[in-house]
Amino acid sequence: MTEPDPYADAPFFRRVFDGRWNACIGRQGEEEHYLDGYIEAAIELVDAIIEKKLFAKRDTLVLPILYNARHAMELALKFATDRLVECSVLNNSGIRRDHDIGTYWNRLHEADIGDEKLRTVIAGLKPFVESMSRIDADGQELRYHRNRNNEPSLSEYSVANLTLIQNSLRDMKELLRDIKHRSVDFVNELATDACTKRCSRSDLLEIAHMIPLRKNWSTQDFEDQKEKVKARFQLNNRDFTDALNVIQDNREMSAIIGIESSLLHITDDELIWVVEQWRRIHPRRPELDNGDEDLGMVWSFDEFTEYENNISKIYNDIINEINERLSSDAIADLEAIFYIARDNIFSEYYLQNVKMKQTDYANIGDLNEKIRHLLEKTNLLMCLQKSARMLGRLALAQRLMAI
Repeated sequence: MTEPDPYADAPFFRRVFDGRWNACIGRQGEEEHYLDGYIEAAIELVDAIIEKKLFAKRDTLVLPILYNARHAMELALKFATDRLVECSVLNNSGIRRDHDIGTYWNRLHEADIGDEKLRTVIAGLKPFVESMSRIDADGQELRYHRNRNNEPSLSEYSVANLTLIQNSLRDMKELLRDIKHRSVDFVNELATDACTKRCSRSDLLEIAHMIPLRKNWSTQDFEDQKEKVKARFQLNNRDFTDALNVIQDNREMSAIIGIESSLLHITDDELIWVVEQWRRIHPRRPELDNGDEDLGMVWSFDEFTEYENNISKIYNDIINEINERLSSDAIADLEAIFYIARDNIFSEYYLQNVKMKQTDYANIGDLNEKIRHLLEKTNLLMCLQKSARMLGRLALAQRLMAI
């Protein structure tokens, strides 16, 4: 027996089969929809008033505009706080789930988080938080005509300029977007352990670009850059030494300062040879005189059939040759290297991913389909070039550019 629809008579939530205007909420929604939605609503409202010259609606719509903006700020601060608590950067003790945005901002600011971007974004939010906290400390004044003490809300204010609000909302939206994205990225970076107490993974990559090559660390240039790094990232001498140690031990970072790393199972020559075989299937496309790529010719059925037969034979020949020349570990290494770049995987997970591929391959007797899958990738060369740089094989990346 079919259960009755509990929302059949609901004026806002009864089921309507309308692909254009059905919005995802609840179990089909995301937390980020809350963060983005309130600031977008505030901006859409203020834009509509100004662009349509809705002068009669200024006094009524300014309240939901400001409330939506305040709520968006509150949600963003809580989102960042929750992410940092989950990874133990912030202590969960003493955190109350209330509407005091000033307290939430102070907690983030005083944590002095080991990430330049987050510290900058949090500092950038200060005037917006202070402004909103001053006008509405607990999230009540913008929602109700009278506050908790039964006094008139916003009693110290008489006007709010909508063009000023419009410009400030756009600035605040950028900061809310940045704190949302950076808090997520920062937590993901922490999982790689490629960081120090004072510097995130992104900070260390930036520092690696700022300092000279490793062979020049005994020069005055290194000492000069050292002072610039310490000043910019607020580091003492111990912090700076910790940063250098992680940089030198990390494939991607050490490559920036001129230190090469070896791949796990496949040699440079083997990888170059595989790409050369791949080129037999994916030759460079000629360019026309006007710079546009040649889109090819119109083939007859017989011509296309002949091409298909030829390319199938080439695939089979190359697959057999790779099976004969490369070990299964080398093929697993090749596949892991490709996906590092294609899927934007942190280089620190290279070893882990190779081991996963090896385990996968151990349960497969025939690797032909795995090899064919790689050979079919039109972006194989591009991804291998990028991964080679990320994994510290700079000379290999340079050689791949010539194929």
